[in-house]
Amino acid sequence: MGQCLGRLDGQRARETRQRPTENFNEVIPLPPVPERRPATQEDQSSPEIQTCPKRLLVAAIDIGTTFSGYAFSFRHEYLADHLRISTNLWPHNNGMSMKAPTSILLNPDGSVKAFGYEAIKHYGDLAEYDQHKDHYFFNKFKMNLYQQGGLSTDFQLHDISGKTMLAVDVFAKVILYLKQHLLSKVKSLDTNMQLSPSDIQWVVTVPAIWDDKAKFFMRKAAEKADIEGRNLTLALEPEAASLYCRYIPTFQTGVHEDVGTFDIFKPKTKYMVVDLGGGTVDITVHCVQESGALEEVYQPTGGYWGGSTVDNEFCALLVKIFGPEVYEEFQQKFTSEVIELFQEFDLKKRTFEPGQQTPLSIKLPASLVELFKHHNGKDIKDILNAKQDEDFRIKRDKFQISPRAFVQLFHKSISSIVNHIQSLLEKSEVSGVSVLLLVGGYAESYVVRDSIVSQFPNLQIIHPPEAASTVLKGAVLFGHEPQAITARICKYTYGIAMTVPFQEGVSDPSKRREINGEVICDDVFDVHLRVGQLVSLLKDRVGKQYNAFCGQSHSLLEVYASSVPDPKYVTENWCTRLGSLVLEVPPDTKPEDKIVVFLFYGGTELGVSAWNPRTRIESRAFFDFLG
Repeated sequence: MGQCLGRLDGQRARETRQRPTENFNEVIPLPPVPERRPATQEDQSSPEIQTCPKRLLVAAIDIGTTFSGYAFSFRHEYLADHLRISTNLWPHNNGMSMKAPTSILLNPDGSVKAFGYEAIKHYGDLAEYDQHKDHYFFNKFKMNLYQQGGLSTDFQLHDISGKTMLAVDVFAKVILYLKQHLLSKVKSLDTNMQLSPSDIQWVVTVPAIWDDKAKFFMRKAAEKADIEGRNLTLALEPEAASLYCRYIPTFQTGVHEDVGTFDIFKPKTKYMVVDLGGGTVDITVHCVQESGALEEVYQPTGGYWGGSTVDNEFCALLVKIFGPEVYEEFQQKFTSEVIELFQEFDLKKRTFEPGQQTPLSIKLPASLVELFKHHNGKDIKDILNAKQDEDFRIKRDKFQISPRAFVQLFHKSISSIVNHIQSLLEKSEVSGVSVLLLVGGYAESYVVRDSIVSQFPNLQIIHPPEAASTVLKGAVLFGHEPQAITARICKYTYGIAMTVPFQEGVSDPSKRREINGEVICDDVFDVHLRVGQLVSLLKDRVGKQYNAFCGQSHSLLEVYASSVPDPKYVTENWCTRLGSLVLEVPPDTKPEDKIVVFLFYGGTELGVSAWNPRTRIESRAFFDFLG
């Protein structure tokens, strides 16, 4: 007996011990069969690499923890000028911005009432007249995905007042709103313009440190927003920023009238992209190829040390000053004022310059001051000022923070970022990196930039203009040039579950099964891609060959991921089931037939393909990671 695809279900194996793995589909109902298409290969090389067609319009949507937005460009614009990318300007009290707060207000029936700055304003208006209780208001909800283990389509988000809604539906509503807003803007450019869905390539950004389930979650949300899967690409945020920075003119080449781009993009140059977002910090390391394309040389890393970490420190400071009881009531009763308070804090966070001597002033909501007096019978200004604390004072309606204390709010975030960058630079794979490219909205903070510059004096630190929009605009470029990234480093070990002949003294006795008179070892992890392995996105790869199954119409292929390089069994603690692919077995399958299985990266996502070289029939699918 050779290696066989599939395995016995652990729970049912005791009941169906004599049932062969070929009849696994009789034990558990199978999902619909994936679409088939003829294969053209004569050998075991992988199926042809699929690339995004050159559509008329590329439209990108970036949903961030703090801010979100969209950008787009037509194919002819891209060919004439890569940086001719359109965005939307969202009006607010301090002017206009290319992104709006990641806030959405829903009517009681779940329909969208407002988004961004308008959502915050409308929610405040509703709350003032006590008309907000039946509405849903979600704000900065992206981080909730990280706090939930075992992400699934059943995962629910709590709105600002505790009401729940499926997370995938909330994300879908945001994507749909931005999609419709974008299409209206495109339509306004030419009222006679007619675009069919197949004319548009949609790109949705995701953090590079997200796992496969989180990426699939975003794909699922986009599809619920009526974006067809074949028209959708997921772009990794730091990669998108890196693509955009290649085209930014920043220095004179020596010829007076010529303007060049970052000289870090010379062939064989290694550089680190540090994407500082509101929630996450994503770090990738790229090497420039002779063609100008980029190759990943170390798997994406990072953590949840973005701008929200500083917001949390400021929140903890307010709780310490006003007391947990007062602050909790403030959050519950005056949510719109809480949001406005943190919007002002966010502005101070980005504009404060180290070395400033005067205290920062942040306007305190009158409701917070009144709540404190109601609970304590005293004015917070008198109590705080009486302590003669040089770091914190209240003057009129302003909360004043000394520069020293304000910088201290960044300490937890910055120390995590610096320590992580330092640990990466010590790795052999990253040796030769001489440039740090700082992008993302949090990179606009002078405190963050100055700290990184001071900690890494031997590196060239580049902070491109409009750092907050580099990811968004870079995502548009990724839609136009999906082959700009030629190779990736595997974040996990990927493989399939299978059965092999049982070997006494080698195989785990608990995995011993007897099937049709033959003793087999079940639950074996057959490795296809290994953590840390460089995987080409453009070249054909060799698949693995398995015995075909005769006498059945379908076979179930189960795919697993592991954090270790050489897992032995799929049931080990460090292994996770990603999903499955149902293979249709042709009725004329013969005992000598083989099935060739490929695990591959389709852009930024993992896919699986299996085909029979004799019948030349292929099944290909991306996983339902959340099933």
